Amino acid sequence: MVDFMKDKEWNIKLTKNGFSLFLIFVIFTSLGAMLRIPQAIFFSIPFVLFFVLGSIMFKNGKISVERRFDNKIAIMGGNIEYTLTVISQGFEGNVTIINRDIKESFYLKNKEKVEIKKSLKFEKFGKYDYSEIIVKFSDPSYLFKGSFTIKDSEILRIFPEMESLRKFTIRARKTRAIIGEIPSRFIGTGTDFHSIREFNYGDDKREINWKRSAFADKLMVNQFLTEKSGNTVILLDVRRYQKSDYDYKEIVENSVKAALTISNAILSSRNRLGLIVLKNTIDWIYPGYGKKQYLKIVEALLTVETKSLSFIPLEYGKKIITRFFPPNSKVIIISSLFDDSINDIVYELILKKYDLEVIVPYYESSKMETVQKILSFERRIKVRIISKYADVIEWNVDTPLTKSMEALKPWKF
Repeated sequence: MVDFMKDKEWNIKLTKNGFSLFLIFVIFTSLGAMLRIPQAIFFSIPFVLFFVLGSIMFKNGKISVERRFDNKIAIMGGNIEYTLTVISQGFEGNVTIINRDIKESFYLKNKEKVEIKKSLKFEKFGKYDYSEIIVKFSDPSYLFKGSFTIKDSEILRIFPEMESLRKFTIRARKTRAIIGEIPSRFIGTGTDFHSIREFNYGDDKREINWKRSAFADKLMVNQFLTEKSGNTVILLDVRRYQKSDYDYKEIVENSVKAALTISNAILSSRNRLGLIVLKNTIDWIYPGYGKKQYLKIVEALLTVETKSLSFIPLEYGKKIITRFFPPNSKVIIISSLFDDSINDIVYELILKKYDLEVIVPYYESSKMETVQKILSFERRIKVRIISKYADVIEWNVDTPLTKSMEALKPWKF
């Protein structure tokens, strides 16, 4: 909820009607003075009083604006309830409220409360800035007008709908020393049973196997395999290669959906995750854990779409991976494979012992142009080459991601 009170002096201007009346006043006064006609000057006095009285009433008035959202986060296609309350304190006249794509005009009486309710529906993911409210007003006769702007930090975040990856295990080839959910070969704290041994001083009493202890006539404890965490990095390629919007928005939207879905699954299992985004610039997030890292990734993914062509080479993404992630880390590349260097980049990462998975989102329709057919043919060739040394998922964005993942059995996440 945001509450504003406009209590400063307003910058009042004349409307076209006010300017016309003012011009009539000047003409009558000038003619009366030049022709020495007192009646003309006397006739112009009501205009002066009218303007002065209207100006005083405007300056003594106040407008209070209060805005509320029932939620600031929603899924694409969902609704957010918007409420805007305008209260007059000494002001009476016409009011127009403009807040992004919302525009409402109404007549506001003194001490009246007007409530505007809207149900906002968003069909596209991203950040929607509602921080600026423009209030325009005029007197009942529309002789004077003015406006003021209210600014705050109201930003709505709309996410693509994520899928559940419970059927799939996402894990790196090599684990780290930090505890996670990936079973390791080391004995310690965990959930996977390994063996039973004799109790030693300092062992946790909760690990005592009482049935085995009664049989052996001495204390015995259970041993478990320690669960560790792994390194994973998502390389999201949403660079724009052509000026037309054909299939670009579909690919970007679903690429972000896949990145968010995989990020949620990886961080929920207490693994370390980093993100690299290639667009008309290159953005990346240093590897981290937990909810805080997930929020950083979400913020980065909500603004990935670009309107200008991108000339950032894929080589930059590879350099970040090799510099900040050790070998045996899992690398998940989400790309439409438009870059001709993709085969060489994937091969180099494999040689450096990175565990590589490639997700290839694509969109096809019955009305494809010749250029799109050629790009589709080139994509299939690249997929066939990369499949020789890495797991590749071709994902038709009209179908769920999990369906394409199930087609690759076993999915070696």
